[in-house]
Amino acid sequence: MSKPLKFVVKQNSRERELLITEKMDYKVIPPCKELKDIVSHFWTGTWDNNSLVTNEVYYVIANSLTEFTFAFSGSKRHDQLLFSAVQGHTHIPNQLPVDRFFHLIGVSLYSYAIPSLFNFPSFELNQEFIPLTTFLGSDGAVLNEKIALAGTTEQRITILSNYFKSLLKHQKLNDTRILRAIQEVKKFNGNPKIIDLASDSFLSQKQFNRRFKEFSGFNPKMFARIIRLESAIKSYPNFSTLTQVACSNGYYDQAHFIREFKELTGFSPREFWKLSEDKT
Repeated sequence: MSKPLKFVVKQNSRERELLITEKMDYKVIPPCKELKDIVSHFWTGTWDNNSLVTNEVYYVIANSLTEFTFAFSGSKRHDQLLFSAVQGHTHIPNQLPVDRFFHLIGVSLYSYAIPSLFNFPSFELNQEFIPLTTFLGSDGAVLNEKIALAGTTEQRITILSNYFKSLLKHQKLNDTRILRAIQEVKKFNGNPKIIDLASDSFLSQKQFNRRFKEFSGFNPKMFARIIRLESAIKSYPNFSTLTQVACSNGYYDQAHFIREFKELTGFSPREFWKLSEDKT
């Protein structure tokens, strides 16, 4: 399967040649039923640590999800936990320097779960990339220790699942009207009429925009743009041309799609899929 670009890495002294040929084993693990409303998926990414390529840059593209990421020196039982971080949902592509790593494990949360789990507006995490201990304090240190000591991916996912289950018992901020509007945007792949969402929520446009940003992390139009991009990326293997991808996902034309894609990922569509192509 195609790799998300956020997992593609490069060596400092060599650019695209090594980037294109780099191999990664990427896997997605669905959450348990209890967590399906807050967790999109768990994931792992593993590189061959005998490779000459040095993973020292973490690529970020526009993303509606909030990521908890743990990076290791390798995928074996006693390999070192190098860093853990919370990557906030974002509309701005970025490249972040990190410690050299060969194995990642993470959990992707829906951004609208942040207020209810952590009791602060989702937009406060927009564009953030911060240490887990900065975000969670002592809970982050405990979680790091448990993840570092666990010997398998399955054990680490269980640890993360149990942590988020514990948060569910003390959920705080919630707004069913806004959550329903967010789900509508996702259901129609970023193409519903925003003004209708506000009306259906019995809120003024200004009130709706403010509450929507509090839970999604973005104003409604930007959130819809990101969801539409994610839909286009997901549907890409089903089409033979960029024009087909663009039209099926509600873009005016191929040129509009390419401009939007580059703004939100930092790459043209062809560059993106070439870079994220799975060579394994």
